[in-house]
Amino acid sequence: MLKGKLFVVSIMLLLITIIQGCSSTTKLVDSWADSGYQGEKLRKFLVIGVVKDDLMRRTFEDQFVGKMTQGGREAVASYVYMPHLQDYKEREKIEAVVKKKVGADAVLVTTLQDVENRKDYVPPRVDYYVPAAWGGYGYYGYYFQSMQPIYTPGYERTTKVVRLETRVFSVKTGKMVWGGATESFNPSSAGQIVAKLASLVVSDMKKAGLIK
Repeated sequence: MLKGKLFVVSIMLLLITIIQGCSSTTKLVDSWADSGYQGEKLRKFLVIGVVKDDLMRRTFEDQFVGKMTQGGREAVASYVYMPHLQDYKEREKIEAVVKKKVGADAVLVTTLQDVENRKDYVPPRVDYYVPAAWGGYGYYGYYFQSMQPIYTPGYERTTKVVRLETRVFSVKTGKMVWGGATESFNPSSAGQIVAKLASLVVSDMKKAGLIK
């Protein structure tokens, strides 16, 4: 009976470990800021999501704009003025949108770098000792049964990793003033990635003194 209970507990611990291992996270793995930038803090952004899928692009830009507009900043989704990115390969066309139609002082561009299904093996281990939940033993018997180890068997885990690169350019100088790379692990949706990505970008740019 004891072995049966220990087996059930082991399976439950394994399932919990797997679920926790599959939880979604997004982190900033690398970033750079122009330490020599001396212009005014950036306030109005043109947000461009370089994504082939039009719906995903619109979702990305809208959510990023929503985050960027907090704190007194302004942001415009590029699809409003540039519905088809392939039609804006000439510099003159892009500058017309950035300077005349939007009046932006910064351009933020995010591109998808890679999507990887990473597989790794999690080895078995002894988690901890679980006290017995029933009586019927003398002190030695209870002590002995209470010190039975719980084993978590090994298993193979697949992690989906989405890598994005974001760059911010000053319209006045035409130079990049901030850049960052992010990795998202097991994202449940594109919207979830964007929400966290936007927060990371805004936070790091604040630290760099580029925005309020």
